[in-house]
Amino acid sequence: MAIWRDAAILLAYVHNLGDGATAAAGTDSVDRGGPGGYASRVKRLGLVRIRVCSRCGRGGAELRGEDGERLVVPLDAVRARQLANAGREEDVRSFTDLVLEQLAAAGVAAREVVLDVADGRLCALLSFVRTGETDVVGCTAEEGVALALRGGLHLYATDEALAHTAVNRPKAVRGPDTVH
Repeated sequence: MAIWRDAAILLAYVHNLGDGATAAAGTDSVDRGGPGGYASRVKRLGLVRIRVCSRCGRGGAELRGEDGERLVVPLDAVRARQLANAGREEDVRSFTDLVLEQLAAAGVAAREVVLDVADGRLCALLSFVRTGETDVVGCTAEEGVALALRGGLHLYATDEALAHTAVNRPKAVRGPDTVH
């Protein structure tokens, strides 16, 4: 699949291996680097809010880029509530928290999540470092957002992911308390 080849290219840009993008030594922060940097391929996103539908419980993670780009990742009811209640004490630990804990215990450092499109569907790529080697695994966009939010990871989206969500945006909103 072309996405895995492209993922390596994207993450090279994010990890200072490509045209002008640099990371401060020993940190996870990325500097845009100016013209020719990774900014033309991926854009940094931040969480605006988690919306939870009052009717069905499903939700969406609304993400926004520095230039106003908007991307909404659909969330199932359980994950929407978990992420909306982040920081509050929970009766049961989430699977996402367990995965992040086990990665850290195994000496694997999760780095960032890149949202992309594969086979016409939104997906996520998690990059991590293990024994000095960077690797990438694919997961659903929902899992990627949860990992980024729960793990404090940087979240990026490709231009294709931003364009995909703009095309698939719902035509009409059915009220302030519904997501769909």
